Amino acid sequence: MPHWFNKQNLYYLLTWMVASFIIMLISYNPNTRWVPQWLGHMAITGSTLPVCYYTAKVLTPRYLYVRKVGSFIGYILFFAFMNSVATFLLILYIYKLITGISVFGSALRIVSLFAETILVDISLIAISCIIKIITDLYFLEQRVLEIEQQKISAELNFLRSQVNPHFLFNVMNTIYFQIDKSNTEARLSVEKFSEMLRYQLYECNSDKIAIRKELHYIENYVAIQTLRMERESDVSLTIGEMHDFFIAPLLILPIVENAFKHVSNFKEPGRNKIHFHIESDGQKMLLIDAINTYDIADGQKHLLQTGGLGVNNLQRRLELLYPGRHELIINRHADTFQTILKLQYND
Repeated sequence: MPHWFNKQNLYYLLTWMVASFIIMLISYNPNTRWVPQWLGHMAITGSTLPVCYYTAKVLTPRYLYVRKVGSFIGYILFFAFMNSVATFLLILYIYKLITGISVFGSALRIVSLFAETILVDISLIAISCIIKIITDLYFLEQRVLEIEQQKISAELNFLRSQVNPHFLFNVMNTIYFQIDKSNTEARLSVEKFSEMLRYQLYECNSDKIAIRKELHYIENYVAIQTLRMERESDVSLTIGEMHDFFIAPLLILPIVENAFKHVSNFKEPGRNKIHFHIESDGQKMLLIDAINTYDIADGQKHLLQTGGLGVNNLQRRLELLYPGRHELIINRHADTFQTILKLQYND
């Protein structure tokens, strides 16, 4: 079915038909059959549909939702007046052709019809905005419930797999002190792993986390994953200009994890590349750009087509947490796989 045919647009269509029928009953002419009159009134009210749609879909979120009530009302009155002029000059003539009823007469009659047209336009625009508000509240409530259900499910899964964190830290400390002091690389790896564990267990319990903490976790993750690769592998993490703000925890990890998971395994280590670039700008936009080489001849075709389970789960989280404020782009080239996330944050 067409992409525009959804429940919300169906509500607008039914409302338009019912409103036209009610207006027809108010000004019903017993000398003409009701079907042509209804069609004529649908033509009149139909001229208001583009204005109603634009007001509900664009102006309501842009002005009313951010409490710019004065500007919102001003735009409604302006569009209602301009649409009434167009309706009066064109649509009422079509109404005459359909019904055979003359709508032009005395000056008083013309003024009365024009005032009636403005009133109808304002009423239909207001009804459209009310429907928009009601449906947005309904879908927002559904989204909140879905987020809560996913959060509860994730917490239950975490609790099932969680080991006593004090025991884990004690074990990590024991291993750390058992490693010879001259082996600084191994001790540093254990220390980084301990920091990652602490972050996941204690600092990811809130809905938002400071970006600097999230990036520190990513730095540790990249450092540990790099140890698993050949020393000559080309792995880099670049963090550009970064403002202070908060995001959902562990939001960047699936992109980084996916790059390491699907990186190529060429015999020449220098050909295996993973590059990350993360930055934010003054427009409250966070950019994550991840590029990794892959070998399509190494059985990775299906993974590249789907983007990986982690990326699919990330897409779902973004739809729930940042609806309309994110863009996830996946590019596949001859030998590289690129994932770009653009995120509009509030804090």
